[in-house]
Amino acid sequence: MALSPTVDLNQCTLCEACLEVCPEVFVLNPAGYIEVVEHQKYPEECIEEAIKYCPAECISWDGSD
Repeated sequence: MALSPTVDLNQCTLCEACLEVCPEVFVLNPAGYIEVVEHQKYPEECIEEAIKYCPAECISWDGSD
């Protein structure tokens, strides 16, 4: 089972910290929400940094792929 990052948009404050530390995975979509870019394998270290710096604690790993 592959792990992928997920963002709880109900908790996200749009601080954009994830965009700063991991722009290859997190983007601001045209609707103004944080979105996860699809990858075969996600850069774990980068995503762990985004999780660490997210003040809303809304980024986590999802293993349901």
